[in-house]
Amino acid sequence: MTQPDNQLGDAQPERGPGDGAAVPQHHAATVRSAAQALADAVTLGPFFAVCEEPGPDWVSWAELVDGDPLKRRISDVRAALAAGPEVSDVDPRVAASIAHLGLVARLVSPLLGVALSGGVLPVAPPAGVRLLLAGGNPLPVALLEVRMVRAGEPDAVAAALDREWLRPTVHPLSARVAALTGLSRQVLDGNAVSAVAGALRMAATARPSLAGAVGSVLDAVLTRGSLAGTGTRRDGGAFVRRSCCLFYRLPGAGTCGDCVLG
Repeated sequence: MTQPDNQLGDAQPERGPGDGAAVPQHHAATVRSAAQALADAVTLGPFFAVCEEPGPDWVSWAELVDGDPLKRRISDVRAALAAGPEVSDVDPRVAASIAHLGLVARLVSPLLGVALSGGVLPVAPPAGVRLLLAGGNPLPVALLEVRMVRAGEPDAVAAALDREWLRPTVHPLSARVAALTGLSRQVLDGNAVSAVAGALRMAATARPSLAGAVGSVLDAVLTRGSLAGTGTRRDGGAFVRRSCCLFYRLPGAGTCGDCVLG
């Protein structure tokens, strides 16, 4: 389910003209269109859904980064991977990488879905991102204290995603995983760009009319901002990351479609 108008939070005063400015509070029609964009994004697939309210057992992204929930999530993912056929044990770094990739993918998908569908990017603080860390993806996610910033053009989508989400929310998670497990930032930044590219690919698959914008957003992410240089395009145009998520280390797993080893 998506958030109704009164769950969007108060829109912030306008910071200035053009993309990246906050939606002005007195433009009620704009706020309504943002709520419509949240609803519209759900049609892109389950990874793009946002729940109205978190439940009692949910944790915030801030708690995930600073406390024990991240350790528990990595442990749960490791147990799930170890339950596969011909798998007796799983390298903790492999489990940490897969858990990290899944968390980032679940976070960025609805954000990009809204931006592509409605020309605005939802923004919430780490404490306002709530997740239920149970089972496989797509994990239930809720966004609290939400404001909307304009992101009408592909370059503006990429810039706002980097400014409002990658730097303050995703990269601290990556740093925490690196500190806990010894995974390199090259692997973790590769996971982040893979999550972004995967969300964009799902959006274009679900709604082919978005393919042009999706390609332009991806190119902007790959060439500018904090994930610049973490991926590129193959000769045929398909995305490929410049690192590996380590999934291939599981027996019989092979490599992912965007893997540098593929």
